[in-house]
Amino acid sequence: MTTTAMGFLGIMTGRRHGIPPIAEPEFCSQLCRAAPLYDLKVLVFHPEGVAADGSYVKGYQWQNGQWEPIQAPPPDILYNRCFYRTPEEKRAAASALSVLTRCLPWSRGLPDKWGVYEILRRSRTAAGLLPETVLYSGREALGNMLAGREFGVFLKPRTGSHGKRTLHAVLLGQREGGGVKVRGRDRKNEPFHYVFGTLDESLDWIDRFIGQHRYIIQPYLHLTGSGGQPFDVRVLMQKNGTGAWTLTGMAVRLGNRGSLTSNLHGGGTAVPALPFLLHEYGGAGQVLLEELTSASALLPPLLEESCGRLGELGLDYGIDAGGRIYLLEANSKPGRTVFRLTGDRRAATLAAENPLRYARHLLLTSSSHHKLPRGQLRSHGRTISMVPKEDS
Repeated sequence: MTTTAMGFLGIMTGRRHGIPPIAEPEFCSQLCRAAPLYDLKVLVFHPEGVAADGSYVKGYQWQNGQWEPIQAPPPDILYNRCFYRTPEEKRAAASALSVLTRCLPWSRGLPDKWGVYEILRRSRTAAGLLPETVLYSGREALGNMLAGREFGVFLKPRTGSHGKRTLHAVLLGQREGGGVKVRGRDRKNEPFHYVFGTLDESLDWIDRFIGQHRYIIQPYLHLTGSGGQPFDVRVLMQKNGTGAWTLTGMAVRLGNRGSLTSNLHGGGTAVPALPFLLHEYGGAGQVLLEELTSASALLPPLLEESCGRLGELGLDYGIDAGGRIYLLEANSKPGRTVFRLTGDRRAATLAAENPLRYARHLLLTSSSHHKLPRGQLRSHGRTISMVPKEDS
C-alpha cells in the first residue's frame, strides 16, 4: 500500500494495557483521524518497535475506523510522547531516539523543574512569577526552612508529574499538640497523612521517603478556592501552522476538598477559567485572565532560547487569595483532557490538531524536505510504502 501524503509523522508513546497497547489512545486516534486534513500520515509506535539499526519501525495506524499493526521506514517527523514510569522505559526511549537520528524532532524537551527554574529566574519579568525554590540537601536544611515558614513547605521531585511523591510538611503549634504534620501522595498517587511527635522523627521519615530521588522545596502556598478545593490554572501554548506560539486554551483544575494538589490524575476535575476567576476574585478576575495570557506569551520564547525548539507547553499557575500569580510548572508534554472536561470544543479541537499543523509547517520549511507530487510519501529523500503486518 503506497500512502498518499506529503509527510509522515511518527508518535512514539509508552506501552499500556488496551487494544492497541498504547498510552493516550484517545489523543493518538484524534491525531490519526485528523491527519489527512493536513496531508499527513501518522504511525503510533513504542520505543521497542524501532529496529536496532533504525531502518524501520513497527507500530499501529488508524485505518478504516480501527487500529492496524504496520511496519514502515522511519518517520519524517518524530513526536515523542513517552512518559517514563521506570528507568527501563527511559532507557528504551533513549535507545530508540539514538538510532532515529534522521527524523526531525517535532519538539525538544525541557530540563527538570530545577532546570526550568534556573532558566526563568534569569528574566526579571519571569522571576516575579516564581515561588522561592531551593534544592533538597538534607535534614538540617529542611528543618531550618520548616522553622521559618508558618504554613510549612512543599516538596516535589525534580522530575515526574501528576502530583506523585509530593509532600506538604508543617510544624504544629502547641494547641495542636506540637510535632509535624506531613501529608502527600505516594508513587501510586494515593494520598497519605501522618503526624510525627517530634521534628527529628519527621525529618528522618521525609529523608527516607525521598531516598535517592532529587527534590526541590518551596514555601507552601495557599492556593485554595472559597469552596475549600485546591486549584490551579492550566494554559496550553502551542505552535500553529506558521510556527507561531498561540494560546490554545485555559482552564481551572480543581482538586478534591482537602487534597494536596489539583491534578486530574489525583481525582480532580476542570472548569472554565473566566467564570471561576470572576467568582473567586470579583472584577479582578478579568485582569487576572489578562495577566495569565501575558505571562504565557512571555515564557515559551524564554525557554526555547535555552532548550531549543519547542512545539507546545503546558503552563500551570497558582493564584493566592491576594491575586498573586505563581508559575508552578512548565511541561513540554502536556495533557489536554481539561478542555474536554470543560466542554471547550474549540480548544479541544485545536489542542488535538495543532501538533499536525506544526508538523506540516516543519515539513514545508525543513531544508531536508521538498514536497513530492501527490500520491507519494517522502522519507529522507525516498518514496516509501507502509506495509500492513500480521502482528506487531
